[in-house]
Amino acid sequence: MKLALILLLIFFACGIAVFYIERNSDGSISSLGEAFWWLLVTVSTVGYGDYTTVTAAGRAIAAILIVIGVALIPFLAARFASYMVTRRLREERGLEKIKAKNHTVICGWNEHLDTVLDGVIARHPDEDIILVNSIGTEKMNETLVKHKSSKLKYVHGDYTSEAILDLANIRLAAAVLILADSTQGDISNADEKVVLATLAVKTLNPKTWVCAEVIDQKSALHARRAGASEVIVHGEHDPFLIASAATAEGVVLATRELLSYREGNSLQQRPVPLELIGKQFCDLAAFFKEKQDSILIGLYNSGKSLRAEDVLSGDYSMIDEFIERKFKEAGKEYLSNKLEIPRVNLNPGDDYVVRRDEVAIVIAH
Repeated sequence: MKLALILLLIFFACGIAVFYIERNSDGSISSLGEAFWWLLVTVSTVGYGDYTTVTAAGRAIAAILIVIGVALIPFLAARFASYMVTRRLREERGLEKIKAKNHTVICGWNEHLDTVLDGVIARHPDEDIILVNSIGTEKMNETLVKHKSSKLKYVHGDYTSEAILDLANIRLAAAVLILADSTQGDISNADEKVVLATLAVKTLNPKTWVCAEVIDQKSALHARRAGASEVIVHGEHDPFLIASAATAEGVVLATRELLSYREGNSLQQRPVPLELIGKQFCDLAAFFKEKQDSILIGLYNSGKSLRAEDVLSGDYSMIDEFIERKFKEAGKEYLSNKLEIPRVNLNPGDDYVVRRDEVAIVIAH
């Protein structure tokens, strides 16, 4: 690019020089526009002959431009083609920097990846989705081909590394899903990678929403402390579904439909209209039923952040002042972000007052 810019400046200077040299001669170049047209024809070695230089200085400049055109323009074209091919190969191998914004990043790989992709694409078909994992190229290409109609891209590498996450442009991501990884066929350290990845993501982008999947229930608390907005335990609800199949006929079928993006009805999140904030739950339920043909079942909020004053005694003794100062020095905002606990309030009662920080959970088509 630097060489191209230098050549462009040289061409521009030569065009102006030829205009000033040739305008008072008996040649055919009498205007700046004619000089630049002559410049283009000469550099490209087309040689129309409609405009020519007649002075010795003009012909010397023409000779220089012809040499440059013959020697360097093919070189620049080859370099540009090489750059495009290299970039394409890097994209296919997951080594190219992602330029997307407000996108979804899915870290890790397991047997449920295709199903997760189907769900994300079904809900957000126009959203960029970036996969970050160390699976083999052949296996990843199968996934990319399977979802070729979507805006799916790939970054290859260890998703606990900040450098790899930077390639996925994690700093501008809207949401991050971290799967319990089984790339190596061993899930014994999957939860450890999930926690490390969550810490890395929240370090680069403290405001992004993170959903982490863990294998062991004991790891859920660690993922939450690392900054995960939501934590899913792998297979957590299987015992409930099995027991329900034997004791509550129809519950399994209803649950399957609510949790599926392919069926007619599913669980969805909807914003609460501004005019209904501060109103009762029954008013909000009536709104969703009448205006959106949806059934309101509960409300969700991101939880109350833990602030320094929440853990201090309030009398501001010397010890409390010291703790408060240390909180501020450590970055109180990031601490509260890590300890935020989202909550779902299902069927809170008709007289429950809807708050500003809540969103609706509905059953909708």
